[in-house]
Amino acid sequence: MGKHNLSTKIIPTNIDYQAFLHDRVNKYLEEYVASNNKIEEAIVYALTAPGKRVRPTLLYLVSDALSLDLIKIDSIAAAVEIIHTYSLVHDDLPCMDDDEIRRGQPSLHIKYDEAAAVLAGDAMQSMAIEMLINNNFVDGQRNIELVKNFLSTIGSKGMILGQALDIEYESREADEKEILMMCELKTGLLIEYCFHAPLMIANEKNEHWKRLAKIVGISFQLIDDLLDLKQSSEILGKKTQKDKLKNKKNYPQMFGEEKTLSLLKKYKSESNLILAEMNLEEHILCDYINNLFKRKV
Repeated sequence: MGKHNLSTKIIPTNIDYQAFLHDRVNKYLEEYVASNNKIEEAIVYALTAPGKRVRPTLLYLVSDALSLDLIKIDSIAAAVEIIHTYSLVHDDLPCMDDDEIRRGQPSLHIKYDEAAAVLAGDAMQSMAIEMLINNNFVDGQRNIELVKNFLSTIGSKGMILGQALDIEYESREADEKEILMMCELKTGLLIEYCFHAPLMIANEKNEHWKRLAKIVGISFQLIDDLLDLKQSSEILGKKTQKDKLKNKKNYPQMFGEEKTLSLLKKYKSESNLILAEMNLEEHILCDYINNLFKRKV
């Protein structure tokens, strides 16, 4: 856990800010998601698993840095977490990565069955979009733009394409540029959206924010790939070494641990420089991003 006394505009100071933000998005999810049938029960099972809530946390922290009322962000934070969770549910299926453990418990298709996992994932997509559309705290036209950006982020030219390339590269070679692009598409874009959405609401876009979002998004996937190689299933709450077994063309598999760590060091330095240039080095966003880079690899 990082420091809790860093400069902040909206989020209460001198608290466990991560727990505060996790509780905020969890309460929103609890109010929105019911358990009236098997598919809804499966959705609740997936969403209440002990996840890190990285994406909602980034959304809230960027919003705080921009002095946005967090009530404008609640539905977006929940929608992003739902989409991330659906992507894990489908990624775990036998036809994809075939994982039996997720977040320290049986994957959804193991707990229920494959059909339930497919349908629950499908339902989560529409649920997330409905949440965004019903966000009455952002004016109509701007909210339409938020939804359009969200759909392009998670669709066939975004996250879905990245997942497809991840599978395609199991059976063919890929160069460094292709691997980094895959990282951005399948993982980075949804994290980038967590920066872009508050910026769109605040009508404040600039190249510093855009570059920071890209760095954080790609770095998160690079660290995940390293963790898969180095950590145990017990620590990560999911099967490890699976990328090597399935001939996944991720960055450390292709170019080595040393080069991956060197690239991450470069990205971390650049992110801190950008945060300093935006006068955010004392904001909890800076603290949180640095903690993301410190995940045990």
